[in-house]
Amino acid sequence: MTAFKFSAADTRLVTATGPGLVADNRFAVSPSRLTDESAGVLKVHDTGGTRSVAVRLLPAPGVPADVVVVPAALVHEHRVTPEEGWELVSADAITPGVLELELPPGPSLDEATTVLHGAPLLCGHVFAHGFETSPDVWIDASSTLFRVRQALDHGGRPLRGLFRIGPETRLTLFAPGERSGVDIVVLADCSGSMSIEDIPAAPSDGDKWLSRLRTSATISRMNALKDALGAMIDARMRYDGVGTRFALVRFDHDHEPMFPSRWGMEEVSDAHSVQRLREAVSLLNYRQSGTDIGKALHKAGELLHRYGVPGNERLVVLVSDGAHYAPIPDERSGESVSGTQDPVSLMEDLHAGLGIRLHVVGISDEALFDRWWQAQRHRPGWTPQAHESMVPNHRMLGELVTVAGGDRQRIGGLDVLEKYFAELGSGVVRAVGRPARPRLPALQLTPEQLAAKPQRRAATDPRQRRTWEAAAEDALVAYSRVCEASRARLGYQLLRSSPPDDFARLRRQCADRADFTAWLSVAYQVFNERLHTPLRIPKKDPAKVLDLPQLAAPFWDGRMSQLHELRNFYHHDRDMAERAERNRIAGGIIHKHTGSYAPLEDDAGAWRALQLGLVRDLAALLNEAHAILDAAPDPEAAPEEPPAAARVGPAAAGGIRIKSQGYD
Repeated sequence: MTAFKFSAADTRLVTATGPGLVADNRFAVSPSRLTDESAGVLKVHDTGGTRSVAVRLLPAPGVPADVVVVPAALVHEHRVTPEEGWELVSADAITPGVLELELPPGPSLDEATTVLHGAPLLCGHVFAHGFETSPDVWIDASSTLFRVRQALDHGGRPLRGLFRIGPETRLTLFAPGERSGVDIVVLADCSGSMSIEDIPAAPSDGDKWLSRLRTSATISRMNALKDALGAMIDARMRYDGVGTRFALVRFDHDHEPMFPSRWGMEEVSDAHSVQRLREAVSLLNYRQSGTDIGKALHKAGELLHRYGVPGNERLVVLVSDGAHYAPIPDERSGESVSGTQDPVSLMEDLHAGLGIRLHVVGISDEALFDRWWQAQRHRPGWTPQAHESMVPNHRMLGELVTVAGGDRQRIGGLDVLEKYFAELGSGVVRAVGRPARPRLPALQLTPEQLAAKPQRRAATDPRQRRTWEAAAEDALVAYSRVCEASRARLGYQLLRSSPPDDFARLRRQCADRADFTAWLSVAYQVFNERLHTPLRIPKKDPAKVLDLPQLAAPFWDGRMSQLHELRNFYHHDRDMAERAERNRIAGGIIHKHTGSYAPLEDDAGAWRALQLGLVRDLAALLNEAHAILDAAPDPEAAPEEPPAAARVGPAAAGGIRIKSQGYD
């Protein structure tokens, strides 16, 4: 990775809009500064501290060495001031082994899988995840947003930090239980090795002090399986209205149904069926016999084919300590795997022909077994080398998962089992596969646009500067007066307080379109988003929603809505039909203040005129609102009368009602 650092001191930010190479969090830089694609961090400094944004850095021919091309939407969202307060550095990123995303509202599991399969910009995407204070992280795949649930290493352990999706990253998709119907056949290994007590016991709340003294307490593999199945039942029962059919099958050298009691599948949807499933789990027990995984898988495929619900996910969950898949002569003791068909080939056929997916849960592992086996050395007949039929062996389980779509494989003790089955109860995970080969679009700016020097540094007419400063000051003074008057007359502020750095940004005069849109974001937050909620949207009858209905006149006459319309125009342009309508409305506002419908990007005079016109309108609006508030009766001096909420009819429309709360 090429290490570098850009900052406002030596680099120009050039913004890009519309589809193209620079969008989302993708930045373009000069190939002379960056030879290969890299992860990076944009650091934005202001009075509130430093914010860090994960970005994807791409070398692009034609970009000058002193330029970084950035998405306009990202600049606006994070309030990046192009000429100060930022720096861009390269950074090392982790490539996750598994990236689990959540199924978004709308598409089905199949549709969402197809979207992820074909997303051309997913491979290489950079994001940060796993920090407690971080909000949810969303990844845009072909205009569909997927929430990141977790990033795992190749061993299934959770990761956190800065990530870059690589070609080897395995994508999985989690469908929550309320959205996913799934038909599940659980194959429970009940062979003789499941009697081995090498699983550390989980202490109950009342026995924690005792467990600290008896750290060697263990339970059998069979009891660990039964506890984990109980966790699955508890979790799945929290979701109503989802068509899920279930079967529990015990197997060793043969197999038999446990739930339902005869061969078939049953929907677990009421207290009676839940109770019967719990009873079936409690009846599971091991036998001193061999293991035929192939026969059990064949039966599971038959159950899903004959009794499953069309459209539901088809899932087999194989729970085993891992038997050796090699015939063992009769004269040798211990378990053997028998069967007329190779389980791996059989599972491959079931996946390809019936769409059946497989999760495997490997009970115990070599470390747990070795610890337990060494503790048995005092027993008669103990040998340093345990019989191979006792030792967990998960090699074939991994091969089964690979041919069945690459879904979940979990190996470990009781904590691993309970976590897996609780998650299975809350939803279903589907393996999507590797991300598609990246196909990057072209940079949407021409060489002329990249090379053009900004005009924003030209000397400003002192008279224009004084005019702007006076207008901005008028607006902010009016803002303060409205806050004070509304608090005195209504009992709350019409405009919620804003941080000082927002006012500092509002005072800055813009020089081009990028400056203006950044300023517009702040102005919209201060004057629109923090406005008393009933005043934000005009209603037919202001007396029904406003404590002082006269305020509707200045706030609803169109001057405040200018901020809303321009913000939508510059920030939301994906829907072309909406874009055309916004273009018409925004064009009218711009023409009103500048005499032009579409100023050039670097026409400083036009953007300053637009900014000045909006500020003057806001100042006038707020002064009118202050006059209305000032003329309203002082609540302390008002004569005693019935509560405002009790007044009805026309008399209430011209009065004033006092509320203790400020916002809806």
